[in-house]
Amino acid sequence: MVTTKFIATQHESGGETIALLLEQPGGLFRRASSVMVPVADWTRVAPEAGQAALALARALDADEQICEEAEGMVIPPQIVAQLDEADAFALGLPPATPLTLQLNSGGSLAEGTIKVDTKWVRRGGLPVRADIAGARLREGGRVGRIPEPIFSVFQSALAVNATDDADQRRAAFAELRSKLGDSIGTGIEADGFLERVRIAYAANFSLNAKTDHGRFDFDPVLFSRNAGESAEGDLVNEEEASLLTPQENLHFQRRFRGQDGGRRSYLLSDGTLLFLDPMLGKALDIVRAKQVGTSQEKREFLRSPQRVLREELKLDAAGDDEAADRLFIETQQFSERVSGIEVWQKPVLPWIKPKPNSWLPEGFGLRIGEPPDARHVELAPGEAETIASEVETAIDAGKEAIAWRDESIPATPATLQAARAIADLEREISLEVEGRASDRTERESVEIFFLQVGENFEQLDYARLPRPDKEVQDFKAPGLPKGLKSEPKPHQVEAFAWFAEAWERRMPGVLLADDMGLGKTFQALIFLLWLRSRSPQQKPVLIIAPTGLLRNWQTELSQHIEAELLGPVVEAFGDNLRNFRLEAGSDIRGGTSRLDVSEWNDAGIVLTTYETMRDYHMSFARIPFAAIVYDEIQKLKNPASQMTRAAKALNGTIQIAMTGTPVENRLQDLWSITDTVYPGFLGSSREFENSFPANDLQCLGELQHRLIERDKELPPFMLRRMKDEILTGLPEKRARKYPVEMPAAQAQAYDLVLARARALRESGEQGAMLKVLHMLRGTSLHPSPPRGISNIDDYIGQSARLKKTFEILEEVKQRGEKALLFCEDLEMQAFLAMAIQERFALERRPMCISGQVAGHKRQEMVTTFQSSPASFDVLILSPKAGGVGLTITAANNVIHLSRWWNPAVEDQATDRAYRIGQTRPVTIHIPMAVHPDVVIGPSSFDQRLDALMERKRLLSRGLLMPPESDRDVEDLLSDVLDGRPAESRDQSSSFAAAAQAATDIDDLHHSASTREPDEPAPQVANPAIEDPTGEEEIARTLGFSSESTPSDPGHGPNSASAAEPALGGTSRSQSQSDPEDAAPNGAERSNRRPILSVRSPVETAEARVPFVQRVVFEQYGQRDWTIFEQYVRNARIDRLEIQDPYCCADEQARSRLINFIGRFEQLASEIAAVQIVTFDADSVQTRDPESTRDQREDLENRWKRMLASVPLHLAQKSRRSVGDLHDRFVRARLEKGDTVIWDLGRGIDGVMNARWSCVVNAFYEGSTSGSRAMN
Repeated sequence: MVTTKFIATQHESGGETIALLLEQPGGLFRRASSVMVPVADWTRVAPEAGQAALALARALDADEQICEEAEGMVIPPQIVAQLDEADAFALGLPPATPLTLQLNSGGSLAEGTIKVDTKWVRRGGLPVRADIAGARLREGGRVGRIPEPIFSVFQSALAVNATDDADQRRAAFAELRSKLGDSIGTGIEADGFLERVRIAYAANFSLNAKTDHGRFDFDPVLFSRNAGESAEGDLVNEEEASLLTPQENLHFQRRFRGQDGGRRSYLLSDGTLLFLDPMLGKALDIVRAKQVGTSQEKREFLRSPQRVLREELKLDAAGDDEAADRLFIETQQFSERVSGIEVWQKPVLPWIKPKPNSWLPEGFGLRIGEPPDARHVELAPGEAETIASEVETAIDAGKEAIAWRDESIPATPATLQAARAIADLEREISLEVEGRASDRTERESVEIFFLQVGENFEQLDYARLPRPDKEVQDFKAPGLPKGLKSEPKPHQVEAFAWFAEAWERRMPGVLLADDMGLGKTFQALIFLLWLRSRSPQQKPVLIIAPTGLLRNWQTELSQHIEAELLGPVVEAFGDNLRNFRLEAGSDIRGGTSRLDVSEWNDAGIVLTTYETMRDYHMSFARIPFAAIVYDEIQKLKNPASQMTRAAKALNGTIQIAMTGTPVENRLQDLWSITDTVYPGFLGSSREFENSFPANDLQCLGELQHRLIERDKELPPFMLRRMKDEILTGLPEKRARKYPVEMPAAQAQAYDLVLARARALRESGEQGAMLKVLHMLRGTSLHPSPPRGISNIDDYIGQSARLKKTFEILEEVKQRGEKALLFCEDLEMQAFLAMAIQERFALERRPMCISGQVAGHKRQEMVTTFQSSPASFDVLILSPKAGGVGLTITAANNVIHLSRWWNPAVEDQATDRAYRIGQTRPVTIHIPMAVHPDVVIGPSSFDQRLDALMERKRLLSRGLLMPPESDRDVEDLLSDVLDGRPAESRDQSSSFAAAAQAATDIDDLHHSASTREPDEPAPQVANPAIEDPTGEEEIARTLGFSSESTPSDPGHGPNSASAAEPALGGTSRSQSQSDPEDAAPNGAERSNRRPILSVRSPVETAEARVPFVQRVVFEQYGQRDWTIFEQYVRNARIDRLEIQDPYCCADEQARSRLINFIGRFEQLASEIAAVQIVTFDADSVQTRDPESTRDQREDLENRWKRMLASVPLHLAQKSRRSVGDLHDRFVRARLEKGDTVIWDLGRGIDGVMNARWSCVVNAFYEGSTSGSRAMN
C-alpha cells in the first residue's frame, strides 16, 4: 500500500524544510522505494493532518517568510516554534523538548551591566549540554523542538549578552522581560530578580504642551500599544491612558531632558524598567532636539508633530501616510492645548443680527473660533473693508494675525473671505438706503451665507441673507457636460443636477450619502467636469480621501472622463510630497519646511490624504479651490481632532462631503462632518445634542426632514438614496438564511459557554460581558480553533456553519459560479483556503485578503480573481479589510460565515459583489448555528444576532440611527442568556416605534432583495408583522414557541429527565432546521400544546453539562467548600493559577488570598507552583495608599509564614498597559494534564468574605479537550 508522510530536515538558514515523501512498500519481486512529491501535487496526495498544519503555518506567517520551493517548503524557526504539538508531528518535526530553560541574571540594571545566563535542565534541576540550531535542540542523541514561549525567551536572553552598550543592554533586557510575561513555570525557570522586575513598554506618545509668558514648551507623554481612539471615535484621555503614573511621568520627563537622545530604556524610581519601542525611540530623539530649539521652533513642532515625524523619519518613503499617526497619539489634552495657541487655525465666519420685519440687519461682525469659546467682534460701517485690506497685507507678509482694538484676528483666507462678505453687504445696504435697490442691474445680490445671531450672540441659524425680493428665480437643471466617456444612470444625472443647483445657489457645502455601489465618485466627477467647463477663471479642485481610495479616483477619472478635460492631476501624498517640499525656513510663515503650491493654481485636480491635508494645512489653505471633495468624510467625525480643525481652515467655494455611512458610531458624527462643509447648518454641537437626542424618534424624524428636504429655494443639504430603491437595472439580490442544528460537539461546547457566563456576567464589567459574547460567537463558528486537525471532514462536521458553507460551495460549483467568503479569523481563513482547495480539487489555493495584506496587493488579488478563467473560485476576505474600496463583481455569491452586530460592515462587504457592473443575480448566504435544545435553540447566538442586525438595518435606512450603540452588548447578552424573546422586548422598547417611523419616512417595502420561497420565516419575528396572543405568546415569552415543542414529551424541560439530558440528545425541531431538511411531521407538531418552562437558556445549559457545578454563596451565608474540595482532595496540582484584579489590593485582601490558597494546600497532596495575576497599586483605589513594591513585599512575607514550601509567581499588572482584567478565576492544572476552572463572580473576596454574595462555577476539562469555552 502506497503511503505519504511529511518529513522535516533542518535548512541551512535555521528553518525547517518540509517535504512530502511517497513510500512504496517492498513486495515479493520489488524493493521498497520512496520519492519526493512535488509541492504542486501535495493537495492530491498529502495527509490531511499535514495539510491542516501547513495552513496554520501560513496563517502565522504575517511577514510572508515561508519559502515555497519545487519539492518542499522552508518554514522559519519562529513559526516552527508556534505550532502545536499535533501540528508539528503532522509535519514530521521533532517533539517538543522536555527540558526546562533556566534563566539567571547578574550585573546591575541601573549601570547597564545586566546579563542573563541560560541553562537547560532536566526535571529536578540536572543541567545538560544542549546544542541549539533554529528551533531544534540536540541533547545527547535526542532532538527536540523548542516551542513558544520558550523559543522567544531564549532568543531574547541571548540578545541581552550580545551587546556591550549599557542602554542597548537595558533595552534587550526589557524585551526579554516583555517576552517572558507570565510564562515563568511553563518550561521556564527564572531567578527572583527576573520575576520581580517590572517592565513598562512604550509604543507611542503625545505631547504635554504648555506656555510660560508666551514661550512654548512640551514634554513627551508615553502610551502602550493598546492606546488609541475609542470605538466611538473619542480622542484618547491622556490622564487615563498614559503608560506611566503622574509621579513616574515626572521622573521620566526629568531624566529625558537630562540626556541628548538615543536612549531606549530608563530605570524609573520604583525600579520599573521603561522600554521604548525602536521606532518610538527615534521619534523621541526628534522631540528631544526640538525641546532645545527656539520658542518659534517649538511652536512649529506643536502645530503639526505628525508632519515633522513624517519628514525627519522619512515615513513617506513607504507610501504610508498614516505611519506618523501610529507613532503620535492626538489626545484630548493635546487638542485643547494646541487649539489655544494656534490662533491661525481658528475658523472665522461672518455674522449678522437680524432686524424684525426687515431684511436689513441690525448689526454685523466676525465670529472667531467655535462655541463655547467663540468670540464675536462687532464691526462699524466701513471697518470690514479695512480689516480685509489689513488681513490681505498680513497674509502676504507672513503674519499670523492682525491686532484689532483689543482682539487678535487670524490672518487667514477664511477671515479675508468673511470680511469681504461683510463689506459687500455694506455696499448693498448703502444702495438700498439710497433708493437704488429697485434697479437690479445696478447691483448683485449678496449670495454668501451668514450666521444669524440673537441678542446674546446665541446662534439662531446659518443662512443666506434674506432678500427683499419676493420672487426667486426657478432653477433649471443644466445639460450633461461634454467629455463624458460613460453614460450616467438616471440617479447619477439627478445627483449632478443637485450638485449644480447647490453651486448656483452658492451653498457652502453638501453631503452625498448614497448607499455603497451607486457610483458616488462618478457623480462627483460629472459635476467637477461641468464646473470646470463653465468657469472662465478655472480654479483647481481638491480631493481628499484615504490613501487606498486615491488610486480609485484616478482609475475612475480615466474610465469616465476624456483625457485632460479636468486639467493636470497633482498627486500630493506619499513619497510624491518630496517634489513639493520647500527647504526649511523658506515658507513665509518660517521655521520649518512647507509645500510649494505655486503650480497648483494651474492644476485641475489635487489629490491628497487626510493626514497630508492636516500636516500641511497652511499650504493647502493658501489655494482658493473651486471645490473640495471629502471622500469617506467620516475621518472627520471628531470635531476636536487636528484633522477636522485643519479641514475647517481650507478655502473652497463649495465643499462636498461623501460617505455611505453618515452616522458611523453616534449621531454626533453627523454634526461634525456637516459642520465641516456647511458651518452652523445644524447649530452648535451642544445645541445639536440637545435638539436631537438619539433616543427621541420624533426629533430624529425632524432632523431627517431638515437634511433631505428643500429649504425654500435651496436644494436639500443631503442626498441619500438606497441601492435597492434606485438601481432597477441591477440584477436580483436574494438573501438566504440557513438555520442549521449544531452537531453534538458544538452544542456541548455552547452549553459550557452558557454555563460559564453566569459567573463572568456577575462581575458587571463591560469587558466581562464582551468576553462572554466573543466566546459565544467563537463557539457558534466552531467549538475549537483549527489546530491539531487529523481529519478535515470531521473538523468541518463539528460545526453547523462550516458544514452548511461547504454544502453551499458545492452548489455554487455545480452552477459554475464564484463566491466571496467573509471570515475574520486568520487561522480559520487559512484552514478554509486549504480545505476548499482540497475538497474541490482547485489548481490554485483560494486567496485570502485580511488586514495583513497591503492595499496594493489586495487590488492585485482582486484583479487576479476577477480575470480568472476558472468557472468556480472562492475569495476569502476579512469583513473590514476586504469590505471597503474593492469591486469584485466576478462573484455573485456572498457567504457571511462570521458576523458582527454592525449591519453596515456586513452590507459593505456584500456590496463588493452587488454593485454597478454586476450582471448576474447575487445570492447572500448566511448559515446560522442553532442549538438543538428547545429552550436554548430560539435564543441561540446566531438567531438573536440576526434579529438584532435586521432591526438595526431597518432603522438605519429610514432614520439616522447609529449602527452600533452602547446597549448592543447588553441587549444581545440578555437575549442569548436569559432567553428574552425579541418580540416581547421590542413591544416594550423604542425599536417597534422606530421601525414604524422608519417605514413612514422611507418606503422600505420597495426592495429588490427577496427571500427564497422555500425559506422559513426567521425564528425571531418582527412584532409589526406578527402579534402572538394567548398561550402562544406565553410560550414565546418563556423562550420557545409551540412549533418548537419536541415530539417526545420525555425530553421536555419539565420532564423527569430534563435535569441531566444526554448531550445533544434532544430531538431536532422543524423551525430550527435547514429548510431543505425540514421534518415531514411539522404539521403534527404545530398542533401540540406548548410545554412551558421557567428555565432560562443558562439554567438549561447548566443542567445539560454534567461536568459543570455551580454554587451560590449567599450574603452572610455559610461557604460550602465542596465545589473546590471534590476536585482537588489528594490531587497533585502542577500549577495553581489565580487571576483576580483586586486580590492584593489591601492587607485584608491579601490575608484572604493567603487563607484561600492555604485551604487548597490542605486539600491537595502537593501544589508544585502558584501563579497570581492581579492589578498593581496604581490600578486600584484603596483607603490606605500603598506602592506596588509594598504590596509585593507584604504578600511575600505572609507567604513565607504560611506557604513557604510552595513556589510563588506574582504578576502585578498595570491597568494603563494591559487594560482591565475582566474575569476572575482559579485554574488548577492537575498532574495528568486535566484542568479544573472555577469562575468566581466576585473574586477571592466574594468566596472568603461573607459580606458578599458570590456565584462560583466549576468546570472540569480532560487533557484532550480544545474547547474555546475553557480559554
